[in-house]
Amino acid sequence: MPHPEAREQFLRRSARTALWHHGLSTRKVSMGQPEIERLIPHRRPFLFLDGITAVDYEQRAAEGVRRIDPEDPVLAGHFPTNPIYPGVLLLEMMGQLGLCMIGLEARQERKDGLPPTDPRLIRIHSAVFLAPVMRDDEVTIRSICLEDNGLTHVLAGQVSRGEVHCALSVMELYRA
Repeated sequence: MPHPEAREQFLRRSARTALWHHGLSTRKVSMGQPEIERLIPHRRPFLFLDGITAVDYEQRAAEGVRRIDPEDPVLAGHFPTNPIYPGVLLLEMMGQLGLCMIGLEARQERKDGLPPTDPRLIRIHSAVFLAPVMRDDEVTIRSICLEDNGLTHVLAGQVSRGEVHCALSVMELYRA
């Protein structure tokens, strides 16, 4: 998705609908944090996925969940009278799910199950924050691969609360 106009159209469209829909090739899964920790190096308190609920290798997409703990210390300062989960952490959720999807694909292809050696976010092409995420919200995170050159992956991510789409992003991840 190299052109800014194409990115903007994509973001506008994704603000109104789910980033991707389950299809015939979608597999429902029940992966918790132990399985996620085998895919990515993140650990508590900086692991922002509670589980992965669906994977679609044909669409190159994944879906996960996260419940915002009302006792999360970040809410005490952002903002004390109106605690809103920080947008940068929503971006992190989307990126972590994208890395999990990339790891699942690699495991599927290579059968080695090895986690990425040096995964990292290298660019946020676009980010849009449409609705706040609050304490005790349960959100659905979606990620879909838009481009893959073998070294970097351009992913779209979405965080939703029910039918309300709270955040969207297009980001680029490096995975060695």
